[in-house]
Amino acid sequence: MIININDYNINYIDEGSGEAVLLLHGWGSDIKCFTTLINLLKTKYRVLAIDYPGFGESDKLKTSFCVDDYCDLVVKFLEEKNIKEVTLVGHSYGGRIILKLNNRKDLSFTIKRNVLIDAAGLKDRKDLKVRLKISTFKFLKNILNILPLPKIRKEELINNMRKKFGSSDYSSAPKLMQETLVRSVNEDLTYCLDNMKESLIIWGDRDTVTPVWMAKLMEERIKNSGLVLLKGGHFSYIDDPNTFSRVMISYFKL
Repeated sequence: MIININDYNINYIDEGSGEAVLLLHGWGSDIKCFTTLINLLKTKYRVLAIDYPGFGESDKLKTSFCVDDYCDLVVKFLEEKNIKEVTLVGHSYGGRIILKLNNRKDLSFTIKRNVLIDAAGLKDRKDLKVRLKISTFKFLKNILNILPLPKIRKEELINNMRKKFGSSDYSSAPKLMQETLVRSVNEDLTYCLDNMKESLIIWGDRDTVTPVWMAKLMEERIKNSGLVLLKGGHFSYIDDPNTFSRVMISYFKL
């Protein structure tokens, strides 16, 4: 289904009935990644999910976004669907959105609880290899800036370096999505943890994108939270589907 929000055509699903649960996908993903979870939850709940602008079957970005822009869109979507209370479930980038939404005041709806799956939002303790890549990029960028080259040529060379030294998510993304990713990952949302509603934290024990220390910090800082480690990486709910399903069945009393 399609709904227009803030001049974007947004692809979404709205299935089942009962208490509302909103699923928020990760970077580079879309609604389809939650197919199994949707089919599980809709037996008892009203399940909603959206493709963010720039992802899935929704419109491409017209300008770069930050996390708050995606939050604004989620708020508007829930208002349009007349949701008064909701459970938020987010994977990776969806976790960023959840952290911010839990810290917003005067929402038109109540957040009942959260499920954070390999959630992003905390500043990474970069290892030596990553720090060296960043230092090398900054050094080469500074060299380029002092060379007598046309501005457009400098921008082209710097962008090529970003692709070389950046993550695979960054390298494979269109320009507006690259700008959006940079704006997002540079924002540390650790401060949001103290104001979170009840949260179930689910993590892959071999996650290298959002390492397990992030999950443990979330469990420590979020009141009324619990941590479940699955056998897998950053897509733990896919890597260990049977355990994940059992956790969902228990938590949502299915």
